Amino acid sequence: MPGERESLRVLFLTRSYPTRTAPVVAPFTRDHYRAASLFAEVAVLHAQKTRDPLPWQIEKEDEAVRVRFRRQPFPGILRALPELPFRPDLVHGHFYDAAGPTLLLARRLGVPFVLTEHSTLARPLTRLERCAFREAARVMPVSRMLQRSLESSGVEARYEVVPNVVDLDSFSPAPHPPRPVKRLVAITRMTEIKGVPDLLEALRLLLDRRRDWTCDLIGGGERGDDYRALASRLGLDQVVFRGERRRPEVAAALREADLFVLASRAETFSVATVEALACGLPAVVTACGGPEELVGPDSGVIVPREDPAALAEALDRTLADLERFRPEEIAKRVAGRFSAEVVGRQLLEIYEETKKAAGAT
Repeated sequence: MPGERESLRVLFLTRSYPTRTAPVVAPFTRDHYRAASLFAEVAVLHAQKTRDPLPWQIEKEDEAVRVRFRRQPFPGILRALPELPFRPDLVHGHFYDAAGPTLLLARRLGVPFVLTEHSTLARPLTRLERCAFREAARVMPVSRMLQRSLESSGVEARYEVVPNVVDLDSFSPAPHPPRPVKRLVAITRMTEIKGVPDLLEALRLLLDRRRDWTCDLIGGGERGDDYRALASRLGLDQVVFRGERRRPEVAAALREADLFVLASRAETFSVATVEALACGLPAVVTACGGPEELVGPDSGVIVPREDPAALAEALDRTLADLERFRPEEIAKRVAGRFSAEVVGRQLLEIYEETKKAAGAT
């Protein structure tokens, strides 16, 4: 049962983690922390690069010990160890830029380590990082698509997919009666890779088919002003840019919506999609990686990426047939795969196998 503590002490080591001033940075890392914390003692060490002239600074914030470093993270990480509540039995690194420090710390402590990868590689791995992936007891990509991407990059590892977690306390269905004007919602970053221009072009084409809809675009990003200008040129008065929003506001927007749309060109998982499904929303998504592992015939439609015409046609068809979707069933299937308890138990099994194997050597 959740809440029963095992004799396992796990240290999360990550370069990306939410802070009070940046709460929307890598919230899925905190969700993994909360899932693991149901079954083990877990501490978080967040190594964050800064331009501060001091070599490093150490402070505590919520569940995390934060090390702010200027050049190299590892000396600061070592200095932060006395601030942790325990000596870990196992180190769990998150993101490839923490793989090297995770390996070095595990060697220094004489404990095993595992890695979770949330993203595709934005640069070639260093020799130390490749060694870390190779030596990790498990490397846990959050989707099969991401595992294939890592393998195609020649990253040798013992892989096991462990997905992201959906926060069911925040994201749950709130059914409402049919209404004449349907509400679409997109949760996305305002960047090229997220396919926002494709989405706006698809919405322009949708106007030729029907006008009984509005669309909220939620998310920040450096191209926000450009995309607002594009929406204006396209005559998309029904589209409202809401900017970056915290989790409770995102959940409220999803519960009020009728349909979720994702136009990304690449996704390793798509937390936004699984959060929408947890609210019982059907989803129209692009075949961009992770979403194909989330959306099925009973929960939405998958269309080719970078194809506004196909996206517009799917939106039109789905809006005309919303009654066929069952919000409670959509949400139930998501909970059975991505709840904190389900993912936490998967992590616990990996932790226990790792600790047992290390003790046998």
